[in-house]
Amino acid sequence: MSVVKAMLSRHRVIVSLLVTISILVVALAAIFWARGFKPDFKTGRIERTGLIVANSTPTGAQVYLDDRLTSATNTTITYLEPKTYKVRIEKEGYTAWQKDIEVAADLASEIKALLFPTTPEIKPLTTTGSFNPTLSPDGTKIIYGATGQRAGLYLLPLPDRPLALGQVPKLLAKNTPQIDYTKAKFIWAPDSKQVISQFNDELGNVTDNLLIDTEKTDQNPLDITASLTATLRSWQQDLDARAQTLSITVPQSIKDATQAALPADKAGGQAAEANLVESQSQESKSRVKTDSTLPTLTLNYFPTGLIFSPDEEKVLYLDKNASPRSPRGEAGGEAGKYQVYDLKTKKNFTLPLAAQTSREQTSPGSAGGQADLANLLAISWYPDSGHLVVAQNPPGGGQISIIEFDGSNKMIIYSGKFENNFVFAHPSGTRLIILTTLTQQEGSPPNLYSVNLK
Repeated sequence: MSVVKAMLSRHRVIVSLLVTISILVVALAAIFWARGFKPDFKTGRIERTGLIVANSTPTGAQVYLDDRLTSATNTTITYLEPKTYKVRIEKEGYTAWQKDIEVAADLASEIKALLFPTTPEIKPLTTTGSFNPTLSPDGTKIIYGATGQRAGLYLLPLPDRPLALGQVPKLLAKNTPQIDYTKAKFIWAPDSKQVISQFNDELGNVTDNLLIDTEKTDQNPLDITASLTATLRSWQQDLDARAQTLSITVPQSIKDATQAALPADKAGGQAAEANLVESQSQESKSRVKTDSTLPTLTLNYFPTGLIFSPDEEKVLYLDKNASPRSPRGEAGGEAGKYQVYDLKTKKNFTLPLAAQTSREQTSPGSAGGQADLANLLAISWYPDSGHLVVAQNPPGGGQISIIEFDGSNKMIIYSGKFENNFVFAHPSGTRLIILTTLTQQEGSPPNLYSVNLK
């Protein structure tokens, strides 16, 4: 009996060891498999692989690797040989996305493809004309003059919601026999709560400066011409302080490059107008008629020459300096071209477009391979901070596109006429806002329209 017990005990030990070893082998195999190690039975070796995580908006798009249909989004494509793949993502009725993606061993390469309708719906936001529409610094309001039975100064709110709830123009001030808001220029306060309606005579001299509270309706605004210089100087100081705070993390070489793009400061210590393209002008040049000694004032919304993305992790700027570093290095760009500097990865990307030779404007906020961006009119950030909205004037008519921040994947959204380079993305990212006459009769005033992106 004792011999039998000893044999059974020995068998139990052996079985336990075998089970333990089997569990360890399976666990190790699972770990290596999860990390992308794949056995190659032809060579008898274990190969290290990588993977691609492909996501798209909208989902359900086909994913091609080197022109071979592989899967549909959202998906993870595993056990890929480390190399560069040509990845194409397509969905019927939407723009295509294409890029060369490098797959490294043991790492995941993430794709977030944004696809837009090839035939977007276009809807009017105004119907009685929109004169000199001007976007607020926070990108959530448009102020403009309008004609019609209720002619006056209007505010169009842009709520950060997918649906257009609450997007109804409200009348801030009515026209009077002396005041016609369709002839005014608008200067926003840095906090987007006040705006100056500025009027000029036939010679271009400033005659009236009416301060508007954007949170009140049907108001009788005060003329602040006497205190205009002090008001604009105070606003500029606020803009300067905000810009300096944001630029703390930006490399000095980037700051130096943008400063070369700025003209010398004008009288009164005011910052000069930034030489950067955006969606429309936010300029205020005040030559007050009653005092010819007052300086010409320019309110500059980008005193450092840096336009930060909505998440403040990337910077759009115009480089006027020849950098001693690599054109695509960590802190150097190509002189005379627009650049995007990524503060997280510390990489600089040169956009495939050159600076305009004509006077450029400033404003707040505002497939496959490198995009061709000749004849640039305006450029501004898309709300996801990963794309840019670009307006161009190529031969044959106007064109509005969305590109990735590195200059790749140009996706044409709209082809046709638009006015005053007024083009930017709604804060929700669901549509573009443009100023155009579209199908109106010739001679009719332009109106604001939304171009649906979903």
